[in-house]
Amino acid sequence: MSTYKVWTREFTSMTIINSMFTIIFFLFIVTITPYAKEQFHVSISTAGLAASVFVIGTLFGRILAGGWITAYGAMKVLELSLLFFIITSACYFLSFTIELLLAVRILQGFTTGVISTATGTVSMQAIPLSRRAEGIAYYSFSAVIGAAVGPFLGIFFLSLQGGYQWIFVINLMIGIISYTILLMTKKHIPSIPKPASVQRSRFSWNHIIEVQAIPISLIALLFGFCFSSVTSYLVTYSEHIHLVKIASYYFFIHSVCIICTRFFTGKWIDAKGANIVLYPCLLLFSGGLLLYSQATVAWMFLLAAACMSTGFGNFNTGAQTLAVRFSEPHRLGIATATYFMCMDIGTGLGPYVHGLIIEQLGYRPLYLIVSMVGMCCLPLYYYCYGRKEKATLQAQQNVPTHPS
Repeated sequence: MSTYKVWTREFTSMTIINSMFTIIFFLFIVTITPYAKEQFHVSISTAGLAASVFVIGTLFGRILAGGWITAYGAMKVLELSLLFFIITSACYFLSFTIELLLAVRILQGFTTGVISTATGTVSMQAIPLSRRAEGIAYYSFSAVIGAAVGPFLGIFFLSLQGGYQWIFVINLMIGIISYTILLMTKKHIPSIPKPASVQRSRFSWNHIIEVQAIPISLIALLFGFCFSSVTSYLVTYSEHIHLVKIASYYFFIHSVCIICTRFFTGKWIDAKGANIVLYPCLLLFSGGLLLYSQATVAWMFLLAAACMSTGFGNFNTGAQTLAVRFSEPHRLGIATATYFMCMDIGTGLGPYVHGLIIEQLGYRPLYLIVSMVGMCCLPLYYYCYGRKEKATLQAQQNVPTHPS
């Protein structure tokens, strides 16, 4: 394994698996609710549970995944979770009632949470420390591809005869292909040594939470909370301001902005520290929300979308880098899980809280409020990281270039 190489066999494999699982996540997001409604003739709120219980399962999967990875190793956890994913994928064909479908969804969500934490951990173990932010940017880029391809495939399959069955087949095939890729790759992935005390210790919060990652993870929670106000109410807000046709371009702009910036922002973080990227991202995101709250014409709406997407997308690259920066190698899984758990909590709680604000105040006041929440992240970041970033970067110059 080359000391300075990012695109190693193991990193590439984990990136491919992550991309495929993101595709299947978004494919189901746009299809599982109509499937539940048509197949079981339930109310729209009950059908929507098929989507929401998956997110709940994912959160619980992340909570346990970090400790499992520390105790048993990322490769063993990933291999077993992929096998369980294949089993739960086959159960879609046996979901004859809404209760069975919900059970399958929450189990698969749990498994997906474990898989995504394990693949993220393995990929970070494979990235040289001197190029970690660049590697994280490439890895997270795979999720952008999945987010673009998944909804397209879902809508395409819905137009076919027996489209839902095809979706279940694709889901099963992705599990099998991912497991095959893992078997072809795992012999190239070195195990990370861990202290003997890790195996002997009893349960504690230290097994599921990485203290070093908490500050940036809480800022990510606020970011996820703010960003969910846009994704959850994009259609209804665009109807409210009479820009429905323009709203259809939002996710296209989101993908383009991230694709055009992530290739160099990761390198900047590695070379010059996180401040050079995160400060502009915090300002872009908050400013974009403010502009979004006042949008009355197409150019304002599209410019706000570009600012928010660039800010949010590249914030994740820098924030994930900071989340694992001070973690010991055997605790990378816990640090990764801590970060994504907080992000999931923010994005999960956000839509409900935002809905309450909309009912009381309306859409524009909501986006003014969340823009102020986003702006509050600036002093939080400065206090927790920004003021110490220069010294930290200088200290890291003496760290070996590879995590293992």
